[in-house]
Amino acid sequence: MTESSRVVATTSYSGSAFEREYSVTAKHTPWKTTVTAVSIDDVEYPIGRRTTSDGEDAPEVEIRASGWLMARLKVRRRSADGSMEAQEEVYVTSAVAGSAGEVEVRKDLDVVPLLPEDGSRSEARERRRAAHPERYALVSGLTMLIRLLLPLLGLGTLFAWLFDPIMRWMTEIVLPLFEPFTQWLQAVFAPVGQFLEWLFNLLFGWIPDISLGVPDWVTTTFRIGMLVLLAYFASRSNLKRRQKKLEESQADSTGETAPESEGEQRQDDRQRQQS
Repeated sequence: MTESSRVVATTSYSGSAFEREYSVTAKHTPWKTTVTAVSIDDVEYPIGRRTTSDGEDAPEVEIRASGWLMARLKVRRRSADGSMEAQEEVYVTSAVAGSAGEVEVRKDLDVVPLLPEDGSRSEARERRRAAHPERYALVSGLTMLIRLLLPLLGLGTLFAWLFDPIMRWMTEIVLPLFEPFTQWLQAVFAPVGQFLEWLFNLLFGWIPDISLGVPDWVTTTFRIGMLVLLAYFASRSNLKRRQKKLEESQADSTGETAPESEGEQRQDDRQRQQS
């Protein structure tokens, strides 16, 4: 691992996923995730272009940046008819503070994390998350809460001085250019909208409107609270599942048996006490 500062680190990740051996080296920063090296089954692939190695089952690797702190590696393999079909994908992400991250190999709905190198900040981050899954799940829920509350706090008015001139320019200059096209679309789809409205009234028009007199802010708060709880439990479950797979991968690499979960260990202790 080569590290240039407290917020920048280059870390290697390795492991088995879907009967393949993967090795990925990534540079983690607070502003970007950069993949510097990729190896599949001990075959190195150059970064920055689509490549295919020699061999009948040789993969084709294409690297695409897909976000601020994420890089996505798409792997295609040759099918029986000779075409290259999409197979697994490798997601490389960085922590918001930089200097750490994670790498996962995904195929369909299955996700296999790769092990960070020993002594790296990514490994220390995995240990902290495994030791305190509730804390990190709560942070995920609070992050979603802040993301949902910001639009409700009226912060958009603080930037009105910036967006109002742009909106006026769009309304006065750009939109009139598309007015004939929009009128034509309205004329074409108006009968379709009328038919759908008639069909909806026919199917559901007999249902009376029921009003409980609940204020809008109550329902909005309830929905936000439910979303925060869902984010918390989803993040907690994901952390536990990820930690279990990391332990299995580490056990496979060292030739040891994977450690039992807390529930299985307590059950074995009770059975020994009873016996």
